[in-house]
Amino acid sequence: MISIQLDKISGEPLNRQIAAAILQAISAGKLCAGERLPATRILSKDLGVHRNTVISAYRKLEAEGVLVSSVGSGTFIAEKNAQADSSNGDASYNHPPRMAHSRAPVDSDLDHRRHPFSWRQLLCHPDGLDPSDSGLSTMGDIRVPEDPILLTGAVPDRRQFPMDEFTACAQEILGGADPTMLEYGSPEGYEPLRRWIQEWLTGTGIEGIDLSRIFIVNGSQQGLDLLARLFLMPGDRIMVEEPTYSGACMILRQTGAQMLSVPMDEEGLIVSAAEKHLDQGPVKFLYTMPAYQNPTGLCLSQSRRIDLLRLAERRKLAIIEDHYDTPLFYTGEQPRSLLADQPDGHGIHLGTFSKILFPGLRLGWMIVPDELREPLGQLKLATDLSTGMLSQRVMVQFCRSGHLSGHLSRLRTVNRKRLEAMLEALSTAFPPEATWTTPTGGMTLWVRLPNSIDVLELYRSAAYRGVLFTPGTAFYPNGGGNHALRLSFNRENEERIHQGISLLGELIKEYMQNRGSDLRPHDEAVPFL
Repeated sequence: MISIQLDKISGEPLNRQIAAAILQAISAGKLCAGERLPATRILSKDLGVHRNTVISAYRKLEAEGVLVSSVGSGTFIAEKNAQADSSNGDASYNHPPRMAHSRAPVDSDLDHRRHPFSWRQLLCHPDGLDPSDSGLSTMGDIRVPEDPILLTGAVPDRRQFPMDEFTACAQEILGGADPTMLEYGSPEGYEPLRRWIQEWLTGTGIEGIDLSRIFIVNGSQQGLDLLARLFLMPGDRIMVEEPTYSGACMILRQTGAQMLSVPMDEEGLIVSAAEKHLDQGPVKFLYTMPAYQNPTGLCLSQSRRIDLLRLAERRKLAIIEDHYDTPLFYTGEQPRSLLADQPDGHGIHLGTFSKILFPGLRLGWMIVPDELREPLGQLKLATDLSTGMLSQRVMVQFCRSGHLSGHLSRLRTVNRKRLEAMLEALSTAFPPEATWTTPTGGMTLWVRLPNSIDVLELYRSAAYRGVLFTPGTAFYPNGGGNHALRLSFNRENEERIHQGISLLGELIKEYMQNRGSDLRPHDEAVPFL
């Protein structure tokens, strides 16, 4: 077993520090050829880093021929073909990666039996893109009754889809028999749709944005993926809210980046905590949802908003703000984008039609700084050539006809009633020891439970009885959320919401009665109330 000491404030990427420590141990004779290294999960826990950081270090050394790995067997020190250079701690390995025994021909029967071909062995992430310990990967065997009450999923209710209006727009576009609607488009997207988005966002305070800065993407999920490809290398430090959107975690984690958690309270992300991360070393960017944050439903307060913008200006912090459901406001006016107050500053704005209209249409947009237009356009071209032209043309027809505006007006009325029903049901059915957020828009809210309740156990019991929610563990990239859960109020009517919350309340009270109520503050929960 090797001893690795990491300097987490030096700014040197942690994966490189781990790789260098392994090379040094080999040079010093502390690790020998054929010796097995600790499993990535074990070493990550020992070092207090994310597992992907260790995976990235191992992969770097594999690529250099220093290590070899085999699915199901582990990772080993490769046999050396040259002596280590003790002056710099580097060892020279001149056989191809993954071949620990050069004496055996690669096509021999013995080698084939020992090392059968495996596609999984070629994967960059053999354990999947989300190797976190959220516990949700073990939930696949739960039997759920038919027609469960869906208090999970930040997605629109398909029963509210404006199918007649959208069908009419599609028929009108198809009836034009214009063959260009089925050709490739430009990487930045269909200009009439981009122009409509430009005009629409002007009404929300984002003014003076040049059309060339707006890109159409396959949902904001692709937008974040493109930005991760542009910016991130293994070991880079980025900041995310805690808790945060699990889909963003999957994208960011697969890059090998180190996700730094910024805690939240009832006013949104705690800006002073973000500044502490900046004090400890370079940070590539902050990923945030300043309006109706997923999973909490909270909005960044005005004072915090000012503090964050000042921090970005003072510390040259890049901000990626995700407005996945901002148009779903139920009181007052639509929350203002950070970009509206720094149109030429440090921000990138993501938006999508997925949460306010049809998730399956896969249409969203990005507003990027001028200097990113060219590299983003090149990457978009290399990734998928262009977003589908037919869907873009139907969408702009739908929007220009006023159908989106009418649909959003109806959806706000429906969702407001459902939110009110959920808040009423929570106050009636849940024990006083539970607390929850009270959003004014969006699709979700966040519940904190007593420490005596394991949310994964609660999930199993509720799912078995036909009520689904999302355990809080899904939203903590570095572990946590064991006594919290996210509830979605936009997929069921008021009656079924009351039924679902009543059942959850009964289960929670039953757990508290049978196991005792441990009401000490829990350090991994968000201090909202």
